[in-house]
Amino acid sequence: MGILNSIFGNRNKFKSDESDILSTILNVENLAFPKSTEKITFSAKSALLLNTNDDPFFENIDASLEIIHPEQQPITSKTISIESGEYGSSWIVFENPVIQRMINDINSVSSHIANLGLGSTMTAAIFKGVAKNKPSYWVCNYRTAKFYPLVPTGNNQRDNNLEMEIGGLLSSKGIPVEPHANWYSLSDIPF
Repeated sequence: MGILNSIFGNRNKFKSDESDILSTILNVENLAFPKSTEKITFSAKSALLLNTNDDPFFENIDASLEIIHPEQQPITSKTISIESGEYGSSWIVFENPVIQRMINDINSVSSHIANLGLGSTMTAAIFKGVAKNKPSYWVCNYRTAKFYPLVPTGNNQRDNNLEMEIGGLLSSKGIPVEPHANWYSLSDIPF
């Protein structure tokens, strides 16, 4: 059973393990928009969004990540944790120019957190890129194992038209997409 199912149970029809789910986002790398030469590109950063609690893991996330279980894949990405007191959340930011390695690292850290009994604190994996010359994000909701696009434009505004276009591209490439009503904004993304 995959890590997402072991954490949250089988709440959707998507039958795969978490590495397959996160790896599906690779299908949009260099994908051109219809009737355009503009392509989607990825940046070398992604993140794992966590809801904190009073577990010792959250007292020093960087130190907690240094003791990844031996059976987990070694982390090859640069990782930093960032606290967000306003929403009671923490971000583990990954930096790696090889996107598949970054995905593997997110999976290793997610498995480590789940093994600590903290799986319910994991909210989403977030990937950054560029779509039509705009910074864009692809959010994988850990509770549903589905993605949605997020294109912030500043002042807590979003480019909904571009998000809908990207959502269509994600679906066309077989990526599981959240229903539009569940495309939540994340105003404190630290990268």
